[in-house]
Amino acid sequence: DHVPVHPKRRFEIDLSSKYPGQKVVISTFKEFVKVDFINASSEAYGNAVGMLGDFKTGKTFGRDGSTVMDDFNEFGNDWQVHPADNMLFHNTEQPQFPKRCVLPEDPQGQRRRRLEETSVSMEAAEKACASLTDELDRKDCVYDIIATQDMDMVGAY
Repeated sequence: DHVPVHPKRRFEIDLSSKYPGQKVVISTFKEFVKVDFINASSEAYGNAVGMLGDFKTGKTFGRDGSTVMDDFNEFGNDWQVHPADNMLFHNTEQPQFPKRCVLPEDPQGQRRRRLEETSVSMEAAEKACASLTDELDRKDCVYDIIATQDMDMVGAY
């Protein structure tokens, strides 16, 4: 079997001492980061502010905390890290503010690229992700493989 060059890493923050059964799980794979909120409740996240938006309504807000943003490209640009923000990572890579982030080719799931022009077929991606039991994970897995043209992306799940 093929062993991935970039192992998946997983970190759990257990909130059970204050919110029983709740966790924040951070997973990394290659240059991708995924954050899952396990058993999230309004009690724990109902007053959260920031780029995750409003827990109760699902609305996403700009940095000002009041501008509702429905366009995820606009939202991402608004939340781009600024020089005055605290450093989260050890290294910085381009683009850095004021240069804009590089937008994904297909940010809203619309397949703009014709599949026959890709090196990985939809069928191959679906087969690679077929063992995933969660339907949304399976869909995300297929999307990630097609978007990156990297069959190893199945390792992120």
